[in-house]
Amino acid sequence: VLSFASKLSFLTQEAQVAQEIDLNAIYFYLNHSFIPAPFTIYRNIRRLEPGQYLEWKKGKLEIRQYWDILYDEDRFLSPTSAADRVYSAVEDSVRFYLGVQSCCESELGAFLSGGTDSSTLVGFLSRAQSKPLKTFSVGFDEHPYNEIHYARIAASKFGVEAHECFVSADEALAALPVLAESFDEPFGNSSAIPTYFCLKTARESGVKVMFAGDGGDEIFAGNERYLGEKYFLPYDMLPAGLQVATKRIAAFLPGVSPLRKIRRYVERAAEPNPDRFFHYQLFLSGNAEEFFDGNFLAAVDRDSAVMVPRRHYERVGGVAPLNRLLYMDLKMCIADNDLFKVNRMAEASGIEVCFPYLDRNLAEMTGKIPAGLKLKGLKKRYIFKKAFAKLLPQEILRKKKHGFGLPSARWLRHH
Repeated sequence: VLSFASKLSFLTQEAQVAQEIDLNAIYFYLNHSFIPAPFTIYRNIRRLEPGQYLEWKKGKLEIRQYWDILYDEDRFLSPTSAADRVYSAVEDSVRFYLGVQSCCESELGAFLSGGTDSSTLVGFLSRAQSKPLKTFSVGFDEHPYNEIHYARIAASKFGVEAHECFVSADEALAALPVLAESFDEPFGNSSAIPTYFCLKTARESGVKVMFAGDGGDEIFAGNERYLGEKYFLPYDMLPAGLQVATKRIAAFLPGVSPLRKIRRYVERAAEPNPDRFFHYQLFLSGNAEEFFDGNFLAAVDRDSAVMVPRRHYERVGGVAPLNRLLYMDLKMCIADNDLFKVNRMAEASGIEVCFPYLDRNLAEMTGKIPAGLKLKGLKKRYIFKKAFAKLLPQEILRKKKHGFGLPSARWLRHH
């Protein structure tokens, strides 16, 4: 018997569906804060991976890939030509989704964090609207986490009808039952809270369709950890024998600064990717025994926390190292984490969300851009910022990435 549904909670209502917890899924969740496809919190329930479809015919089940992003770099593509392509592709994607929504005559809105992705979308959307576009931003009273001023800069630049929502610890706490019910399995992305309040405010303002900037970092190399990989290139370029010797020498260095930093650098540099990429995670760093019961550790596969990223990293094959990381993040950080978060919060708010940066044509175009133009030297999102240098305010082009974070650590300590 094949049972299928769009949410786990629908399946678990069926009497014939067993609800045995998958301990490996718990271990992965505690490392990554989400559970990746094809796994779920239950042993006997699996989800389709990005770009897949399932065919069930005469009792036989087959899973096939209907689309996947390819990285076929155009080595002769100049920065100017690449920037022009990026500008046109993003503009075309926004126009396409606007055309789709125009048939529904729904009130449109957009997330506006004040980052480059959301600000670019708002710039294009505001041009296409005959009336001011409604934008929605979230702020906090805690100063280090409040970046509402960047959203205000973009709102002023593009002449939008800006809506702001300030979230308190009390409000976040009260919203947790709604979030837990929406996700119906462990999900630890705390930015779900500002996302929920942003969408709730939009719905109360009459908006039925929101435009979101998810995916921009993963196709244009905007995350800080991509830059972090640059620091390991000197070690990667050493001959194999010299790498082994360096690792042995580093193992004998005393645990005092700055020698301790050298030892840690070599230890991490010696790890193969994608394991090195996830080295920062607490339980992958070798300290699991400090946090877990021995019986639990004996029951789980300790490699399960990196098994899925390894498979994605290997699947994309012999492309530029940066593109292998981007591919892995599209499969996991976007499909299993960010989209899961936004879509479930949108469902809870009765809103539809469009993701122009994840348009198929745009994604395929970025696959042809050389990795060196996405991350040029120490400049993240180089080609994206070059493409939209005249559209975006300079303050937003220069700002450091913050993300859709919230002061959860401070709230947990003091609230």
